Amino acid sequence: MTKLLVVPLAFALCASSALAESRSAHLLGDAPKLLLGASPRLLDAALGASDDDCHCQPRMGYGELFAKTSAVGLAASTAGVLIGAGLGALSNNLIAAAIPVLLANLFLPPVLTVLAAMLMGNWDSPGRFGFWLPVLGAFVVNAAAYVLASLVFGVAWTNPVALLLYTLVDGLLMSGATVGIMALAEKKTTGTVASFVPGVSDTTFVPLVKVGL
Repeated sequence: MTKLLVVPLAFALCASSALAESRSAHLLGDAPKLLLGASPRLLDAALGASDDDCHCQPRMGYGELFAKTSAVGLAASTAGVLIGAGLGALSNNLIAAAIPVLLANLFLPPVLTVLAAMLMGNWDSPGRFGFWLPVLGAFVVNAAAYVLASLVFGVAWTNPVALLLYTLVDGLLMSGATVGIMALAEKKTTGTVASFVPGVSDTTFVPLVKVGL
């Protein structure tokens, strides 16, 4: 008979301790415990939605951005070579023919590559990536590849195999420079977590580069 009374007594003790803990949690000293146990998570409240209620799409990763930009870079490099060859054939003057060839090969591929990368990278996160630094890096890489292919290796632009090899290498180099600079110069967003403790201000998270040391 005594053993049978032990089980309900243990349940009563557990229930009473839980009730006492929930009542004491209303005090200021136990407020964080109540907030963590019964209220929504502080991070979800700061972000405005929980994981279940968030319907936003994740930002594009650098690997996916590089893969897609590489395809665009290859096509842009090919377009620059073909357009330059077509414009150069319109004039019999060597200087007049060289100008559109250089413009098409030096400026068109990096601009198209960076614009495509910006469009894809900023699609879900507007303002995430800038334009001028990536296009400068892509221009330098593309110009170096074009000069080396033309003067050092003597690539025959009428040879389809040589053209394919050049555009493949040039597209990968431009894409790598573009995505690499975008990753270094990416604009980080700031976040603020509201404070629930009287006398304590909200906590703001900022990128380390913005913090004055």
